[in-house]
Amino acid sequence: MKKFKFLKFLALFLALVVAIFLILDQIYPLNLDALKKDEAKILLDKNGEIINMKLSSDGIWRFHEQSFPNSLKQCVVLFEDRYFYYHFGVNFASIFRAFFHNLKSDNRIGASTITMQVARMLEPSDRSYKNKIREIFRALQLELHFSKDEILNFYLNLAPYGGNIEGAKAASFFYFGKELNELSYAQAALLSTIPKNPNANRLDKKSNINALKNRVAKLLYKAGVIDQSAFQRAQREPFKNKRYDAVYKARHYAAQALKNGVTHSNLDLNLQILLENALKNTATSLKSKDANNAAGIIIDNKNMSVAAYVGSHDWRAPQGQNDGVTMSRNVGSTLKPFIFSLGLDEGFITPKSQMIDTEIFLGEYAPKNYDSRFFGIISATEALALSLNIPAVSLNNKLGENSLYELLSRVHLVSRPKEFYADSIALGSAEMSLLSLAHLYTIYANGGELKPLEVAGKTILGYGRLISPQSAYLTSKMLSSASRSYLGVVWQYAKDTPQIAFKTGTSYGSRDIYTIGVNNDYTVAVWFGNFNGKKTQNLSGFSDASRTVFDVFKLLAQKQKLSFMSAPSGIESKKTCLDAFKFKECRDKEDDWRIEGVELKDICESIRGDEVGFLLKNGAITQEDIKESPCYYKFKSYKPLVAMPTNNQILLSDENLTKVMLKCYAYIGDEIYLKIDENEWEKVNNASENTLNLTQGKHKLGCLDENSNLSEINMEIRRF
Repeated sequence: MKKFKFLKFLALFLALVVAIFLILDQIYPLNLDALKKDEAKILLDKNGEIINMKLSSDGIWRFHEQSFPNSLKQCVVLFEDRYFYYHFGVNFASIFRAFFHNLKSDNRIGASTITMQVARMLEPSDRSYKNKIREIFRALQLELHFSKDEILNFYLNLAPYGGNIEGAKAASFFYFGKELNELSYAQAALLSTIPKNPNANRLDKKSNINALKNRVAKLLYKAGVIDQSAFQRAQREPFKNKRYDAVYKARHYAAQALKNGVTHSNLDLNLQILLENALKNTATSLKSKDANNAAGIIIDNKNMSVAAYVGSHDWRAPQGQNDGVTMSRNVGSTLKPFIFSLGLDEGFITPKSQMIDTEIFLGEYAPKNYDSRFFGIISATEALALSLNIPAVSLNNKLGENSLYELLSRVHLVSRPKEFYADSIALGSAEMSLLSLAHLYTIYANGGELKPLEVAGKTILGYGRLISPQSAYLTSKMLSSASRSYLGVVWQYAKDTPQIAFKTGTSYGSRDIYTIGVNNDYTVAVWFGNFNGKKTQNLSGFSDASRTVFDVFKLLAQKQKLSFMSAPSGIESKKTCLDAFKFKECRDKEDDWRIEGVELKDICESIRGDEVGFLLKNGAITQEDIKESPCYYKFKSYKPLVAMPTNNQILLSDENLTKVMLKCYAYIGDEIYLKIDENEWEKVNNASENTLNLTQGKHKLGCLDENSNLSEINMEIRRF
């Protein structure tokens, strides 16, 4: 009876204890915030390689993992708490043993189970008997609410592994450079020993880490987890004190990707390294010419994603931490191909059609070529190949309301009215980033369509078709043949390069030099210069930046099969009159590629007076040719072009008489008549340069051709 009463009392007591525990569990719930701490970030490339890493907000390398390998779990349980799967969070036998041992010895031992250690990690506090009691209570709560495997996962995610490393996943990377599932038993054994004394046992500092490893390996062998052969292999596996560095590659790209929450990116680390090395090789040779910075980008044209992104070739260069891929700069001649594409679509040119490279006057703007020479009559392909300014500016001017400005406006790459850029837009006065420029060039690989582009987890909008597929292909072919026909001194770099559409650009003062290459697979764009805008020593995109793009494509061709753009339907080879002037009968007729359905523009409508003047002056045409030309009756009604000075121009002078150059072009006739203010008409040679001595004040200048077509301008000379 007494025994029954005792058991009844014990049952009631235990029930009361359980009830109190359950009540306290509700009143003082577990604080699991430690499990939600900010993690460090890892950015992977398309192949799963680590690109970059970022510390958590509290400066800890912490990576939460949901599943840990059994080998690591077995090592931890045997080393830390061999009865883990048998107790309910607290091993009272170990507590009593530790209590009496610590009373008698200065060499203190602990009795915390894995569950109790998790409880302490969730609520860190100083060691005291009061906190130990709370730790026991929290351990019991953990066992009530979570399974053993969940608790063990908590431990492996929260345990300290020395320095600023927290959790087994981070420890595996920094001590072994491996994923957890790649660890050997010996490596797992080593990891299991660190949390016991994280600062003393950290693997980059511990004096005899092999002794620690062998100790755990022996426990595994005795427990039957590994056999004798595995035990011997674990003993023979040597280790040195080492901590792997965090990975910091593609820094500018990674900063954007991590900010955008990306973990698996479309960057290809192999291409990233390839581009970095190519940029560094060229940049090293250009440093002596005052070019200290370089940037580059590779776009995968098929996936429309950024595959390599080098914001700065050297982080330690002057202003080297700037991002040259997103920095807006003058893009020089790199926009000329788009003018020629529009010209093909509008019927102003065909690939072989003649263009006139001569001095032209567009109001106050009189563009010059890079070397200040004029080539005269030249084919459209050669004009683009040689990157001649005059043909590009002239063609863009003739395009009128469907010019380069309208194309750039459609894709939001100009921010000011058309009048602000005027005709100089053809030579790169509209600043844009290397990223925007490279994106724009992808239309040549995508049939004239600007598709959305993914970069570091963000999508740059696409704007549909900008040019026809036929124009895109023909321009690409023109750029492709150009890269092989006029390379000259840089042929050594281009040799053995796969077929690419190729263009260079140099901004005013050689501040910015560019090269862009495109094939069906990739768009590669590079820039060299100085982030602070300082001039270089006469560098050019052609002779100095081109080798980088050639090197990149040659290396890409060694790794994969590359292809050039395929010809779309709608292109035909057709006998075409290539003459720059409309003669009575065509003088230069050849087979040329034409876009089906596109009629060639009537030269009579677009040829300029200064162009006619050049042809006359250089004997390409005669006055008889003009009179016999189908254009004659239109020319008769065209007013002369007043090239110099410009209308409403104001000159400042402190002289009583100021020399002013007056130059007029008439479409018809060898002679032209000039008039200054109310003076008599004076006959001079057509397109001649005439020096006038003008007094201060306002003046009216007139040019009259033999058909009585009059052009007049106003100008003023003011005193300083």
